Amino acid sequence: MKARPLHIDPSEVRRIQVFHLNHLGDVVFSLPLLASLRRHFPRARILSVVRPEMIPVWEMAGLSEEYLARDRHASWRRRLALARALKKREPQLSFVMSQSLEPCLLARLSGSPRRIGFTRTKLGWLLTDRVVKIGPPSTANNLRLLEAVGIKPARTDYVGLLKAPLGEMGRMEATLADMGVPHSKRLVVLGPGASPKRSIKEWTDQGFAAVADHFSALPDTAVAIVGTVSADPILQHTHGPVLDFTTRTSLKDLAALLARADLFIGVDSGALHVAGAVGTPAVGLYGPSDPKFTGPQGPGSIALSHPVPCHPCFQTECSVGRKCLELLQPEEVIEAAEKVLRDSATRSPHSDLKQLDAAKDLS
Repeated sequence: MKARPLHIDPSEVRRIQVFHLNHLGDVVFSLPLLASLRRHFPRARILSVVRPEMIPVWEMAGLSEEYLARDRHASWRRRLALARALKKREPQLSFVMSQSLEPCLLARLSGSPRRIGFTRTKLGWLLTDRVVKIGPPSTANNLRLLEAVGIKPARTDYVGLLKAPLGEMGRMEATLADMGVPHSKRLVVLGPGASPKRSIKEWTDQGFAAVADHFSALPDTAVAIVGTVSADPILQHTHGPVLDFTTRTSLKDLAALLARADLFIGVDSGALHVAGAVGTPAVGLYGPSDPKFTGPQGPGSIALSHPVPCHPCFQTECSVGRKCLELLQPEEVIEAAEKVLRDSATRSPHSDLKQLDAAKDLS
């Protein structure tokens, strides 16, 4: 789609609204768009419309001045109140990353004169500019919304765009120290879980257990595991110590733990992208999804998948036994992880020590 320039001085744009997607990884994918808007429109006030559970991501990014929550369980009265609140702010530009009906309708009801979204959006005729969406939600797709109105992205990746809060950093450091993991000890974090509707993307319990055992047996190395469901099916196969953080971390806690980590190993999930966004290298394990679209970002990160004819399929169910993941061997994952650790050995360990000292003062 040919760009239709804004024909407006960036310094004259005062109010921009952005409608975000619902899931953690998708919200992380939106950060380069926000960073680019901040650079291109230095005097604009940016409003993010997000799901309530994603507000901590907005807070850690600090790339927009205000948020309004779009609750999926809201009554019609509350939805109308949200529409009135948006109209009151008089947005000049709207970027709609969701293809669902409600964000598109809200953008129109807000009175925004330019409303940029994707083709195949429900009620997409209410948008003023539409660009083709290629593949699943991704950083690249979001940046196409900028290019549709002639704006060159200032950022093309999310690396470093999330900052774990100092308070959570300090408390996490203290928690790890109490668990026998001082700041000088290397930390590898495993993220085995995907969202409930995307369990097809998960690797094997035995595979993660083998990776955990490999790293926990190395000198001065600790292994932790994160997720929203219990890690018991994996831990029953491990032989070495593993720090179990599953079901115990908020989003800010997760960001703090991942910022402290030297390496993240996990499936294509929100945690994988949070790791990259706080600057931690990662090994991403890919089955039905395509790392060309949603691979881990950042120098040194690696995406792994077992070559099968049907990869990538982008399906939610599999009729051939998930061979793309079942055939991925622990040795392949360990080799890739060791490479990432070697390549990142020259970077400063963990995070800035002054930041950690400040965190301890705040905790």
